[in-house]
Amino acid sequence: MQLSNKAYELIKSHFNNKHDKRLKHVEGVAKMAELLALRYGIDPDIAKACGYFHDYSKYDDYTLASKYLSQDEIAECEKYPFLYHAYLSAYHFRELVSDDIDMFNAIYNHVFGRPNMSKLEEIIMIADFTEENREYDDCIRVRKILLDGDMDKAIYESLKATILVVEAKGETPHPRQLEVFKEYEERIKK
Repeated sequence: MQLSNKAYELIKSHFNNKHDKRLKHVEGVAKMAELLALRYGIDPDIAKACGYFHDYSKYDDYTLASKYLSQDEIAECEKYPFLYHAYLSAYHFRELVSDDIDMFNAIYNHVFGRPNMSKLEEIIMIADFTEENREYDDCIRVRKILLDGDMDKAIYESLKATILVVEAKGETPHPRQLEVFKEYEERIKK
């Protein structure tokens, strides 16, 4: 069985017909990830598997944290709760699908990436932001940049948009998010 088929069956079973809108989203991420994988020379089955699985733990509660996450990860997720599902999804992926480190990192870091991402990490991060079911103005604008062939600029613009949303809420962006933003800002200046 292909990894992507296994990942899809697991997510469908895990959501158990309770999260149709989220299932549609992960299907969109997998579709965009496959398209980008073909464009950038990455195995499309691997990219689709990560796309399907990236939000596996979106609705899981914090009771699983101590079983999977380190104390440092738990502390980080207490400060930035939106990271919990990404970290936990990656650990579930490792347990249920594959222990491939690049795939683990792609799921683990899909929210806003990390410095020096692999191409698969970039693909999953930007596919999550730009998949066809996202109808926010920023997503539509960034999707066009991405599909026109400028992944670095698309990542930069997605990070810029999410940082502005965080700041508009009166919150502070994650330091790693700012670090990744600066990295892609430098890339597009070159």
